[in-house]
Amino acid sequence: MSVKYGLLGILARKPQHGYELKRSFEQITGGFWELNYGQIYQTLDRLEQDGFVTFSIEQEDNVPDKKVYEITQSGRSALSDWLEQPDPKPRPLRDELFIRLAVMSPYDVEPILDLLGAHYDLYMKKMAQLTRAKQQLKSRPEAPKTEAELLVEDLLIDVGLFHAEADIRWLEHCEAKLKAFAAKAKN
Repeated sequence: MSVKYGLLGILARKPQHGYELKRSFEQITGGFWELNYGQIYQTLDRLEQDGFVTFSIEQEDNVPDKKVYEITQSGRSALSDWLEQPDPKPRPLRDELFIRLAVMSPYDVEPILDLLGAHYDLYMKKMAQLTRAKQQLKSRPEAPKTEAELLVEDLLIDVGLFHAEADIRWLEHCEAKLKAFAAKAKN
C-alpha cells in the first residue's frame, strides 16, 4: 500500500517514467527500501486502472519510447486522503532470519552463531552505506533539494540507521545468550 502512495507522492512533484520513479523512491527512502521494476510497473498499471495516473509516450531516438506518468486529480485526492488519515500500527516483525532461528537447533550453536555473524556483517555494511549517504546528502550533483526535502531525506536515513543499530544490538544479545546457553549445556 505504501508503494502506491509513495509513487503518487513522487508524481505529485513532477511527472516521471518508471526508471526515474525507482531512483526517486529509493533516494527519498535513503536507499533502504529498494523496489524492483516489476513492482513499480505493476503498481503503475494499477494506479492507471484506478484513474490515479495517466501517461504519455515520450519518443526517443535509438532507444525504446518511454511512458511518462503524471498524477491525475483523482490521484491527488487519494494521496491527500491517505496523508490525512494516518493509520498507526506496529510494523510486523517478519524476517527470514527469525524463521531460520526458530527451526535451527539451539544445541548446535556454531551454525547459529555463523548465521548471526553474517547478519551482523550485513547490518554493519548497511550502517556504513547509510552514514555515507547522510554525509553526501547535501553535495549530490542532482537537482538541488529544498531545505524541507533535505530534512525529510535526512530523517529517513536516520530511521534506517536506528533500525540497523537496533538489529546489531539484538544480534549481539542473541550471540551472548547462545554462548551462555552452550557453556551451561557443556557443564
